[in-house]
Formats: sequence, structure tokens, C-alpha cells
Amino acid sequence: MTKKKIIKLGALIAVTLLVVIFALSHISTKLKGEGEEKSTVTEPSQEMQGMEGMQGMKGMQGMEGSQNENGAEGEISLKQSPSEFVGIEISPEKQQLIGIKTEEVAPRKLAKDIRTVGIVEMDERKIEYVHVKFSGWIRDMYVYEGQYIKQGDPLFTIYSPDLVASQEEYLLALKTKDTLNKSPYPEVSSGANSLLEATKRRFRLWDISENQLKRIEKIGEPITYITIYSDVNGYVTKRMKFPGMRTEMGESIVQVTDLSTVWVIADVYEYELPLVKEGEKANLVLSYYPGETFTGKVIYLYPTIELNTRTAKVRFEFQNPDEKLKPGMYTNVVLQSELGEKLSVAEDAVIDTGERKVVFISSGDGYFEPREIKVGKEAEGYYEVIDGLQEGDKVVRSAAFFVDSESRLKAAFQSLSGGREDLVSVGGNQTRGKSDINISFSTDPDPPESGNTTFKFKLADPEGNPITDAKVKFTILMPAMPGMAEMRSTDEAKPVGDGVYEGQLNIPMSGSWTLGVGALMPGKPPVNESFDINVK
Repeated sequence: MTKKKIIKLGALIAVTLLVVIFALSHISTKLKGEGEEKSTVTEPSQEMQGMEGMQGMKGMQGMEGSQNENGAEGEISLKQSPSEFVGIEISPEKQQLIGIKTEEVAPRKLAKDIRTVGIVEMDERKIEYVHVKFSGWIRDMYVYEGQYIKQGDPLFTIYSPDLVASQEEYLLALKTKDTLNKSPYPEVSSGANSLLEATKRRFRLWDISENQLKRIEKIGEPITYITIYSDVNGYVTKRMKFPGMRTEMGESIVQVTDLSTVWVIADVYEYELPLVKEGEKANLVLSYYPGETFTGKVIYLYPTIELNTRTAKVRFEFQNPDEKLKPGMYTNVVLQSELGEKLSVAEDAVIDTGERKVVFISSGDGYFEPREIKVGKEAEGYYEVIDGLQEGDKVVRSAAFFVDSESRLKAAFQSLSGGREDLVSVGGNQTRGKSDINISFSTDPDPPESGNTTFKFKLADPEGNPITDAKVKFTILMPAMPGMAEMRSTDEAKPVGDGVYEGQLNIPMSGSWTLGVGALMPGKPPVNESFDINVK
């Protein structure tokens, strides 16, 4: 190949590369512009990140931006704000259909039940350790573990050289006393009595009873193996020594426990500790004694918290006359803490957004107004009201989550519509008219199913003529429920001709959803509608 041809080939390759680079740059810029125009995305919350399989929902990361009638760009995100809830009006027919019920805020006597699981343990104040105060060897053992013994029952026999020697001294002191008592000198007689008392005192310090001393006096010679007797009633819960074993002074030989009273050690969460007081009544139930309740009281709160469980141990005392409560048993403990008479609101009337608590007040004529409140302790299905409500206020108790859904959707539409509350209606039909626009919709598949679903919206004026120049956005929303965060997703419906606008959303799960549609037309106020849909 000639040098001239090589130069021409190199120039051709360079031109080709420049064309490819220019084309790729143009495509990248176009896609980027479309992505920015499509939506404004906010950071997902940790709670949303934890919902597996739902991260793809646009509404889970941030509602799309949209233009209001003045051309200003608006944004709806998942962050809670005061404007998230607005008042709504629901017709009496729909109230009856969805089962809305109200309840008055009133003072009530509240009592908090704290339920926990405990373990029965021996009352440490009633554990007796049997030991001797001299060294020796065990010969006979009369008791075994688990045996019930009474005061005065024999426990074991023991041989001790010191004990035998002391018996011999005692017998000698007795004989000396008898001899010296005949002396005409009082000092001699007194010395003999003192010697005998000193010997007896030694036996008493060793816990040798008077009956055993009388037996020694009676037989007139030392007893090689002394029997040790029980001082208490109870069960032998541990035996440390066996026949033939040596025991030293102070070593425990047998443990005897009185089970007429037992302890129960239970764990109480740290947030419930302020409600627990020493002396408060507690009830204990066992699954294998149905219908029977044991009554006790709190006697001690442990001063430390378990780091792993965030609980503190609480000690209860229970009488156990029939000895049905046995150490090691698992029990259910219910501690009732009286809170007194407090202004209260039903727990299921309060919507917890994560940042604050909101209730809906019935203002009459079907109008429901959201109100932020502060609550205190929860007891028996009611919250103590700290601020935000007064006695006599009527709050929505049943179907509160539906009202919450409608209010959130209405607030979203007001944001899309520049804050115009009168542009939003609440209803449940699939075809509805507002101002000079009628909006109807259908889905593919019909009825809608979880997964990718296509929504088709038809816009027409009152005469039935199609509207072809509108900007249409739609949202599906499922309100937050206990154990599940709110889910919502938004997209724009594109015109496909004859007043029909089409868009697609991925519905993550079946259930009842609220569908909201917003339409914006040049020179006219925006119109918004909401529908209830059931997803299979």
C-alpha cells in the first residue's frame, strides 16, 4: 500500500470517529433532558428503602414535578409537612358505605396493663443452709434432694474429735460438780458450777441441743456420732455432702428452702418502667391452670438495663400455699398501673405519620378537618391527650385511614393546582364531571391487577367533544397502615388521540388504592378527580 493511500485511510477513520462521538453526545444530552423533564426525585427515606420490591415506584422516591396554572414548577415529596393533610367533605352516602364512625373526646379512668413473661425463682430470704461449726466426717445421711422435711427431722450424723473431747469434758465437769458441791467452802462449789456452765456454753455455740446434752448425761459416756436436726420446714433443694465425706467448719452440707412464698423475675421494657412502682398489685396466670389467677406485688426494681433487650428486671412476690408455683416455671405476669382520670382519645383514631400524630375532627355537614395533637401514655386502647383536643370534640374512629388517604390526595392535588382547594372533589365513581370537563378512565387489564397496568383517561367537555390539548397527570396511593409505610406513584398520561390520554404504572400489590387524576388546560383552571380502585 502506498503512503498516499495510508494517509487517505487514516483521514477516513478519523472522520468516522468524529461522527460517532458527535451522535453519542447528542443522544446522551437528549436522554438527560427527557429524564430531567420527566420528574424531580427526592432521596427515599430509610423506611421506604426497607420495603423490598417497591423501590421502583416513582412516588416512593418523590412525586413528579408539575406546572400549575401560572407556569410555576411544583414538587410533591414523601416528606411530611403541615400542608400534607387538608380538610375534606364526604357525602352521607359515602360515609355510610365506608363505615365512618365518630367518638367524642372525654375524660376516662385509664389503667395501663403491662404484660410480660417471668420465671419462678426461690425466695432467697427463705433459703436455709445447714452446716456445722466444727470439722468432722459424715456417717449417715437421712435426706435427699426434693424431700420435704419438717422442723426437728434428723438430717445426718457426724463424727468430730473435738465434739467427742468436749463431751468427755462435760461428763467430767458433772462428776466434779457432784463432788465439790459437798465442800464446806463456797468458793470451791462455785468454781465447779462455773466449769460446768462453760462446757454447756460451748455446746450451745455448736448448736447442740439441751435434749442431746441430757442424753449424754443419761448414758454417762460420749456419743461418737451426733445427729444434726432441721430447724425449718421446707424442701431439700441441694445436698453438698454425702456419707463418708469430710466437712470443715462452716461448710454447707444441705440446702433447705421454704416454697410457701416464691419470687418471679420478669423483664419490663424501659419505656414502661415509669409505670412500675414497688408495692403495686400484679396477677400471674399459667396456661396449665386455666381460669386460676395468682395475686402478688412488686417488691423490687433492678437498677440496670439489659443492653441487648432494652429491658430491666422486676422482682415480684407471690404467696404459694398450695405450692403450685415451682422454681423454673415460665409464667405470664400482668401488672395493672392506674393512671387516673385523663382526657383521652381512641388509639385507632390517631394517625401516626412518624413525625407527629394527627386526628380528623368532624365539623358537621360531612366536613372533616385534620388536627395535629400531642398524646401521652397509651392505656386500654386510648391515648392520654396532652394538647390539641378539647372535651366534646368528635374524632373519626372507624375508617380513619380512608379519610387520611382522601386528605393526603386532596393536599397533593392542591399542590398541583397552586393551592386551590375548591378544585378538588371526593367520590367513588369511574366517570365524573367538574367545571367544564368530564373525566373517565379504564385500565388494561380490566379490572386492574398488581404489576404493570395501563391507564387510559378520556377528557370531554359538557357537550361530549374530546379535549386534546390538556396536560394530564395521575397518581395511585395507598395510605400508611400499621406495619406498612404509605405507597404512592405518579406518572404523566400522554395523548393518543380523540381526547384519550394513556400512561402506565407498576402497582406493587393488590388491595384498595386511590386513583387521582389532574388535568391542566391552557387558559382554564385545573381540574382534579379521585377514584377508588380495587387491584387484584
